[in-house]
Formats: sequence, structure tokens, C-alpha cells
Amino acid sequence: MIKYVLSCASPGLISERFLQDIHDIIESHQLVIEKTEDLSPKKMMAINFLLEANRTTSWKDLQTDFLKASNFHKIDIALMENDSMRTNKKMVVFDMDSTLIGAEVIDEMASVYGIGDQVKLITERAMNGELQFDEALRERVALLKGLEREKMETIFERLPLTPGTERFMKTIKGLGYKTAIVSGGFNYFAESLRKKLNMDYAFANELEFDGSVLNGKVKGEIVNAAKKAALLESLALKEHLSVDQVVAVGDGANDLLMLKKAGLGIAFHAKEMVKKETRHHLSHGPMTTLLYFLGISGNHFE
Repeated sequence: MIKYVLSCASPGLISERFLQDIHDIIESHQLVIEKTEDLSPKKMMAINFLLEANRTTSWKDLQTDFLKASNFHKIDIALMENDSMRTNKKMVVFDMDSTLIGAEVIDEMASVYGIGDQVKLITERAMNGELQFDEALRERVALLKGLEREKMETIFERLPLTPGTERFMKTIKGLGYKTAIVSGGFNYFAESLRKKLNMDYAFANELEFDGSVLNGKVKGEIVNAAKKAALLESLALKEHLSVDQVVAVGDGANDLLMLKKAGLGIAFHAKEMVKKETRHHLSHGPMTTLLYFLGISGNHFE
């Protein structure tokens, strides 16, 4: 028998209709419910089903049916093997743009510089995997030549955090987790965000300046998909962890290798092509939903 945990978390109350649909899926796949756990302290907004399945049960078929219910009810669902490693995560590594913050920084820089539409088109194609990342980044940075450093400070001050991010960070830091930003964006913003959220590490691309203005070049090695995965591995090594103890969270094509490398990879409000390539999605709720997926009760953060 294989033991699973089906973690369900809703931005609002969990409906009886949703529960019935979940029970119907469980029954159709001949799973056994060992136990249910209500993880929310006041209202039923998160629930775990501890399940047993035959070894012939197809995880992919289960996932397909549960994701249909997830999308229909707008409730996030994660189906994970219920072993000791599920609740033994010690580090969370995040993409930055459209993950920790509700914006793409390079698009914000371009908008301030008056070339927003031109750069945004390149960004969208790169995030959807239509363009090679390194080339797309250099092309966009070249267009930003002449942008003043002080404009970057103004941009950072107005960047919106994604809902639930501050509460999520306070909760996991209080539980002893290490946290890191590994971004294909820019170090000025990643380091500023690291300080704002009291995170442990930040890695991103370094822009070159001529005096106080950008010279249109990226300094050093570009943080692309392969570099992100390598940084995740090196951070785990530095903290004396296995990669199975690391959670990765991201939304774009540049995050795929990192999401697959981690013990738990979460496609966060991700592009469709990213969802197709990843096992676990968080598409409907705030960042705090991830706490439930980690087995952390709402008592810790409500």
C-alpha cells in the first residue's frame, strides 16, 4: 500500500459540494481514508485526507481528477506521498517576480523608462518558454541603457507583495526554516526584498552601471534555469540539508529545473506550460496556503 496525504486549502470556506466531489474521486479510485484533519482553527478552510492506495493506483490519474476538482471549486489541492520527508522541510527557495511580488521588475523598469510595451512583449515570450532566457535578458537590459539608479529605488518602494507573503515568512521563520530568493531578475531588488522580509539569502543578476546610470549590460554569470537549480543545490549543501528538505516556489519557465530539483516544487499561480510540467500547483489562494501543504496547522499563523 502507498500512503498519501491530500491537502486541500481554500481562500474561503470549504463547501459540502467540494467535500462530496473529493469523496467521489477517492471512492472511484478505491482509496481508503485513514483519517481526516481539519487544519484551520476557527472555520473549515483547510483539510487533510490521509489516504491509502494500492501500488497499482496511478498517481497521474489521481492528480488529474483532483486538479479538475481544484479548478472547478477554486480550492488548492496537493497530493503528496505521506512519508517522513513531507514534514521535514527546512528551507524554502523562492523566485521573486510574480511569486514573492506581484510584478515583473524589468517590466516596471521599462515602463518608467518609456519602453514598457517593447520590453513586456519580450518578457512574456521568455516566461512562456518561447525565447532562450539569457538572450532575452540581455536584449531587454540593453534597452534599459541610461536608466538612472534613483529610479530603481522608486520602483522598489511601490512593488506589491503577493497576498499572504509577509505572514508566510513570519510563520516559517518562527519555525526555524531558512529562506532564499533565487531570481532571474536583478540583485538590487532581490537584496532589498531579502532585507524587507528578513530572509536569509538572495541571488539574482547584477546590472552594470556607468556612474549612476545603467550601461545596458549584465555583470557576470546570468541566473537562468540551470543556475537556479544549481543555487538550490548549493544552498542545501551550505545548510547541511538534502535537496529533499528544500521547497521551491516559482511561476515561470525559468523556474522549472529548480521546481523539479526540490523535494517539493510548487508552481505558484504559474504559467500554463509550467503547470503542465510540475506535480504541485498553488493557483487559487494566497502564499499562506503553502503552510498547509507543509503540514503546518493554521494555529501557527491565524
